[in-house]
Amino acid sequence: MSDKVLITGGSSGIGKQLAADYLRRGAHVTIVSNNPAKLESARSELAAISPSICALACDVTELGEVRQLAEEYLRQFGPPAVLVSNAGFAVYRLFVEMPAEEIQRLLTVNFVGGCLITREFLPAMVAAGHGDVVVMASIAGRLVMTPCGVYSAAKHGLVAWAHTLRLELKQTGVRVHVICPGRVETDFFAHETFVQRDRRAETRFTITVENVSRATIAAIQKNRFMTYVPSSYGLLVWLANSFPFPVRMLLDRLMEERVRSLFPARRSGAQ
Repeated sequence: MSDKVLITGGSSGIGKQLAADYLRRGAHVTIVSNNPAKLESARSELAAISPSICALACDVTELGEVRQLAEEYLRQFGPPAVLVSNAGFAVYRLFVEMPAEEIQRLLTVNFVGGCLITREFLPAMVAAGHGDVVVMASIAGRLVMTPCGVYSAAKHGLVAWAHTLRLELKQTGVRVHVICPGRVETDFFAHETFVQRDRRAETRFTITVENVSRATIAAIQKNRFMTYVPSSYGLLVWLANSFPFPVRMLLDRLMEERVRSLFPARRSGAQ
């Protein structure tokens, strides 16, 4: 394999694992991150697998940086065969308690960033007549989840945008894939709001970055648009859409309990 793969959010977690797996398959991989120190550490570690690794610093929410990244990459390597929009983060906080700046950052990283990075690379991919755009979403982009509601809303938007993109690109040779993982134990949960919260029963249902990476590569190979990891979440989404009253009611109750857990005084009846 000599495919060229570009991965945003590639310095850790799913992105880093995906980079490692593609390097083992013989691809040339470029990882992108807004954290130069983590980026260089990841590049050095991945270079032990293959020298076909490149690292470029970029904040995907800054259009100027995204354009500079695209210009530099396209000049050196041409259009990527696989473009993975993976950068993202969340906080476990109620909307009413979120600073406006945090809301803006959540929306721009998790939604706008994916649109910008794809827009700047897409014309070259369309001109080449082939390529795969991978949108790393979340099960929170198919089922409402909170107290990380802004993140969930951004991922819902990402899934809807990817659906429209797939329809627009159907005649071009460029394919679109959406990956919706469940809870993956990565640095994603290192944010203080996740660390400080009470451990809940549902958090024991986790999947590995290896599973997500394998599912992503398989989705590209099989040209599958929507992939759930684990696949059983696809059934859950179908049930929620097909039987909204019982299933969504149960899911809403779970979310309400998560919210109540952040208000211990109210839970005990204090005014």
